[in-house]
Amino acid sequence: MLHAITRLAHPGATIAMSRFAADHPEYITGTKTGPWRMQLPLGGFDVRQDGAALLVEASGVNPIGLSYMKLIFVDHIREYLAEEVELHWDGDGQSHGIPPFFRETRVTASRRLTPSMQRVTLTVPDLQDLPLDELHVRLLLPPADRPANLPPVWPMLTASGALSFPGGADALLVRVYTIRHVDLARGEVEIDFVLHPTAETSAARWAATCRPGDVAGLLGPGGGAIPQAPRLLLLGDETALPAIARILEATSPGTRCEAIIEVNGPEDEQPLAGPVEWLHRSGAAPGTTRLLAEALGKRHPSDDLYVWAGCEFDAFRDIRRHVRSIWKLPRDRHMVAAYWRRGVAGEMAEEPHHSSAA
Repeated sequence: MLHAITRLAHPGATIAMSRFAADHPEYITGTKTGPWRMQLPLGGFDVRQDGAALLVEASGVNPIGLSYMKLIFVDHIREYLAEEVELHWDGDGQSHGIPPFFRETRVTASRRLTPSMQRVTLTVPDLQDLPLDELHVRLLLPPADRPANLPPVWPMLTASGALSFPGGADALLVRVYTIRHVDLARGEVEIDFVLHPTAETSAARWAATCRPGDVAGLLGPGGGAIPQAPRLLLLGDETALPAIARILEATSPGTRCEAIIEVNGPEDEQPLAGPVEWLHRSGAAPGTTRLLAEALGKRHPSDDLYVWAGCEFDAFRDIRRHVRSIWKLPRDRHMVAAYWRRGVAGEMAEEPHHSSAA
């Protein structure tokens, strides 16, 4: 196990850490004034008051795990403080440079799965060293007009443990996607992209037009492990279809699993490794129906149920309200995420940090 320590001297540090813990009780234990502990499969951190400051000890099972724990802490504490505080870590792990969870990849193939889904295969160096039981990666695309002989500028770790992304002419397009399939023998991963018409630069347009040899960056995987429970209920639109498909393939034989997936029509259905109820929008614009929430309302909870959902923001709010307020499932028995929001471009593949986001 690797360890690193930092000390945060800020008048709002204790309140910020208390809010961080209160919004994530499924991951962080502790009282209002600490100490606090977060423990994940790849590592964790312990935080306690040290006079007027906070003493933070991060740990990781390997350099990737330790770097993740530093990143989780600094990103969240900056968000709750609403300030770009700087930290200095002593101990194991790198203090700056290329993140250990970054890979420069190259396209090896791209093909259409359904009218609305494109699959891109990427070769990934040292793939076996990454935490492949996690679902999400951040896909980094260089500027479309960048000369072929000019290498992309990739993000770097800062001394605080945060990520620094290039700007200006070097700015990257950053989007969150699910790893649909991993082939360790070939050193490849597959990512499925929902295609949608747009006049703007997008990851979907890149997926539809990329060619073998094209370069992309990957950060991760991270952002959520495959859920484990005796009974799983999986819900989502086509943006969550790759994650649902992967979860279905990974469930143990004794797990009772049911999936509810919204797509435009039968032409967008895919063969999956478990029972699926397909909901069809039949031409309605994505994100404008209540099909998922209505289907959820016809189900009933049980003591062994875990609910996983990924969808548009309005559906996310309806589903989360139902599982928390009506079914009263505790936070350690559901994960409901806004994968996208109508009219908003960008990454949203995680549950909002603050409980006030509902």
